[in-house]
Amino acid sequence: MKSGKKTDGKGYFYNGVAGKSEEGLEISVISIVEIETRLSYSLSVQQTPSRPQIKSAKQLPQKPKNCWSIKTRKKPDSQSSKPDITRVDDYAQHLKNTRYFFPSSVRYLVADGYYYRSKFWEAVQELNLNFIGKRAS
Repeated sequence: MKSGKKTDGKGYFYNGVAGKSEEGLEISVISIVEIETRLSYSLSVQQTPSRPQIKSAKQLPQKPKNCWSIKTRKKPDSQSSKPDITRVDDYAQHLKNTRYFFPSSVRYLVADGYYYRSKFWEAVQELNLNFIGKRAS
C-alpha cells in the first residue's frame, strides 16, 4: 500500500474551501459546456506540476567553517538565473494545447478570477477567445 509520501506532483496548492494552501495534488480541467442542456464535457485534464517550496532558515544548509578561498566556492548554477515557469504559465499552455480540440463555435472562456493575470490573459487573446469571469476587488 502506498502512503503518498513520494507521490509525484504532490505539493502545496490553494484550497478555496479551507482558505489556505494545503498539501496535495491539483488538476487543471478544460471543459466544453453545452448551454441548452447545461452539460459539461471534460475535454482535457492535466496535473498541475508542484513547485519547490522555499526552505526556512532552519532548513538551509550551513556555511562550511573553512570556505575563505574564492576558489573553493562553487559558481552559481546557470539554470538558477532563468525565471521559473509559473503555474499560470502551465495553465496558459494547457489552454493553448487544448484550443485545437474546441468546436469552431466556441468563442467564450469562463474561468475563476484567479486567471485574470497578464500571462493567461495574453493566451486568451492570442486564441481569439472572450474571457468571462469575476475579478477579485
